[in-house]
Amino acid sequence: MRKIFYPIGGPRRPRSKDECSLCGRVMPYYSLKRCFRCKKSVCKSCITEDLRERQYLICLNCARRYVSPKSHAGKYTALTLYLTRKAQWTPQVRLQFSRIEGIINNNLPTSAQNKEWWDNTRDTSQGKAWLNIGWEVKAVDLKRKTVLFARHTIPEQEWKHRTKKPPAKAVLPEYKPRILKQPSLTRIAKAQARLQNIARKRASMKQYRGKFKPKSAHEKRLYKPDEKP
Repeated sequence: MRKIFYPIGGPRRPRSKDECSLCGRVMPYYSLKRCFRCKKSVCKSCITEDLRERQYLICLNCARRYVSPKSHAGKYTALTLYLTRKAQWTPQVRLQFSRIEGIINNNLPTSAQNKEWWDNTRDTSQGKAWLNIGWEVKAVDLKRKTVLFARHTIPEQEWKHRTKKPPAKAVLPEYKPRILKQPSLTRIAKAQARLQNIARKRASMKQYRGKFKPKSAHEKRLYKPDEKP
């Protein structure tokens, strides 16, 4: 007689509830529907009819892909944009394989370990990424896993921009030095008279020895000599 071994806790029971893959709500498994395209279980509020064929049901995530416009960006488009920005600062760029993978947000193929993959030919998608913007591969080091890119031509748009006439310089107003006016004879005479009055007042003041300091006229008015303050 053949023995049947059950896992710990007894035989598994069929699950009575399941979770929607989009909204995450838990509900009975018989109330969920399966998307025709991605084969995921979704609830009734997250599923709709196919826009092209009404007999199939698709989830809202797949329906969004039908409606949204398709992007024609290739795998190495991000590398093209990176080299375009670098062209404004330097004519040469040395990048590691890991750095290129981070730029394109994808892994390089296994054929990138050969120098033939880095040839400057427009027949490949990676070759167009740097040749169309005026760059080329100068050297490839497979041991260190680095690539040296260099600019060999100036793109047509940038060449047109350089052939234009330089913009006219802004005309600044002429600088006029500030002319300092000399004071009049009346102001000079008044200043000299004030200096003489100050010198006469200092000469007429009594000089006392030590730290003795006589009371001012204001203090004499406030306090009487017989009363204490």
